[in-house]
Amino acid sequence: MEEATQRAFKLLGEEKIDVLVNNGGISTRSFADEMRWSLDRDVMTVNYLGPVALTKAVLPAMMARRAGQIVVISSVQGLIALPARTAYSASKHALHGFFDGLRAEVSSRGIGVTVICPGYVKTSLSINAINAQGEKMGELDENAKKGMTTEAFVETIIAKDFDAHVAPFLRVLTPNILEFFMRKRAAKQLKISDKKA
Repeated sequence: MEEATQRAFKLLGEEKIDVLVNNGGISTRSFADEMRWSLDRDVMTVNYLGPVALTKAVLPAMMARRAGQIVVISSVQGLIALPARTAYSASKHALHGFFDGLRAEVSSRGIGVTVICPGYVKTSLSINAINAQGEKMGELDENAKKGMTTEAFVETIIAKDFDAHVAPFLRVLTPNILEFFMRKRAAKQLKISDKKA
């Protein structure tokens, strides 16, 4: 990572990195007991360790200037876990933990940290999501089909027109109700999975 960072700084010359946007990742479509541990590790490496490494590479220059903005495009699943997305949700929870802590550490040094948690966006994330064998799913799932376009997502961020999502509030205010809905969702997905097998 350090070598890649140095190349980026050379390409920029005297230019400075004012804003770092950590965006990208890999998703899963598998129950935890079906997925090999090595795939859990791969998801954690891409979704959590990658943004952390990149942030740590550019952070010293931002701290020296006492200016900068770090943006993390995460997921609502960083706030609430879904069945059959266990590894993905875990990686996003880790991302939130790191960047929420970092925000407190660097705010007095002129650096902002923003974690953005979109719901479903029409991207290739579900097409490239991996199953228990590590194979790409190869199709856009129904939630992504109904999701907002990337253009609408960017416009929402620029306008700061964020929508409150119910699930994170349920998690805090009425965890038993949320757990009930998550169990129903898991049971439904198990039935679908069993029919495909």
